[in-house]
Amino acid sequence: MRIATVLHLLPVLLISTAPLYGAGVSVGSSSLISILDYSDTFTQTEQGGRPDRPSTPAAQPAPAYVVENTYGKPSISFGPVGAFSFASDGAGLVDGTPKYPGGSGAGSILGITQTGGGVDYGLPYGLRGSYVVQVDAVQVGDRIDISSGASIGIFGSNSLSVFFRGTGGGASLFNGATDTAIPGINTGITAGQWYNYAVHYDMDGKRLELYVNQSSVGVVDLNTFAGGIYANFSNAFVGAGAGLAAGEDRTWTDNFQVGAPVPEASGALLTLVGFAAVSLRRKRRA
Repeated sequence: MRIATVLHLLPVLLISTAPLYGAGVSVGSSSLISILDYSDTFTQTEQGGRPDRPSTPAAQPAPAYVVENTYGKPSISFGPVGAFSFASDGAGLVDGTPKYPGGSGAGSILGITQTGGGVDYGLPYGLRGSYVVQVDAVQVGDRIDISSGASIGIFGSNSLSVFFRGTGGGASLFNGATDTAIPGINTGITAGQWYNYAVHYDMDGKRLELYVNQSSVGVVDLNTFAGGIYANFSNAFVGAGAGLAAGEDRTWTDNFQVGAPVPEASGALLTLVGFAAVSLRRKRRA
């Protein structure tokens, strides 16, 4: 029986983890995604990537944002055009605040996205009702976000975004109007380091699961959390981004990937504590 069924009345199931620094997950090596639908490594032209992704620190023409891997599906593009440029651990990198922490260990030496400020980018989706959105990013002071909605970005209609906070190790949900902290969650995140972020969106089960470095850090029952205001959302677009804290001027991401989730392991052992629980189940790791 699924945890979300057993704990239908519990708005949040908390899972304690201690993410490692410098962590990235290269496309195709995710332990959370069983079938990839779309992915991009953001490899620069100079590093063997597409011919229209130069290491120039400036917005590029529309062809640069065509999604790299579509796995037999029609060609689609990231939007908005010009949202980011292409850099790497060396070529094209413009340092700033937060300071670039060095390589992620998952292909940042070949290419990453770079933005001189906050950013939200996304691609058309709508393929599955149960799907995982995953990305590498350097944690900023305010948030790294993963989103699903009727349009690109965190303010789109019928949107549901997960904010991974850079201060205090917290996380929250945002629907374009209301931002609600998930009580008691601790992601172990520290600003200024590479992490891998993922969210499993389950539209039918009305459930989210949050991951940092491919370890589960929390499950949210959307039927009961915050009175159910986040329970209904669109899967027409999925994306990622960052909101910067005061004084910050740089966002870096890599290895965007989305697809079907790996089936959950059975046999969860739960200890209930009020409206939360600690799960000792086997965690999925890279």
